[in-house]
Amino acid sequence: MDRIGKYEDLNKKYIELESRSMGIAKEKSKRKGFEAVETELAVKKNEIKVMRIKLDKEREKMKYLDKKIAAMEKHKDQINVNNTALNRTNMLLLEKMTKTDEQMDEAAAYARIIRINAQNVEGDIIRYRRSLAETDAFLGKIENRGFAFLPLAREFVEERD
Repeated sequence: MDRIGKYEDLNKKYIELESRSMGIAKEKSKRKGFEAVETELAVKKNEIKVMRIKLDKEREKMKYLDKKIAAMEKHKDQINVNNTALNRTNMLLLEKMTKTDEQMDEAAAYARIIRINAQNVEGDIIRYRRSLAETDAFLGKIENRGFAFLPLAREFVEERD
């Protein structure tokens, strides 16, 4: 009976140790799962850090691009102002060119009148030269005829000068 009692005691101890062993095995498996989770968590933390670094870089790019866009808008506004000024200048130049064309047309009309007058003067000059030639010829005849007409010819020449 002692042996049966010892057997039962040992059996109880065996069952206790077996249940403890299972508990320990469960804890070990939990620890392994926990360690796996911890490892996975560490990997995820590293991925988050990498993603934050990328996010910061992208934010910096966005700031840079926003500055570029703002600068482009300023340039666009300046270009619009310059285009408006150029359009005004072009309109003024067109007006001046139109006035210049009108003045040139007017000058051309005056030039035609001057040419007609010059042609008239040219005819007058030709008549005047003929008259001078005739006068010189007349004076030559008078001088050749004698001294009687000489004082009259001299007065005529002095009046002419």
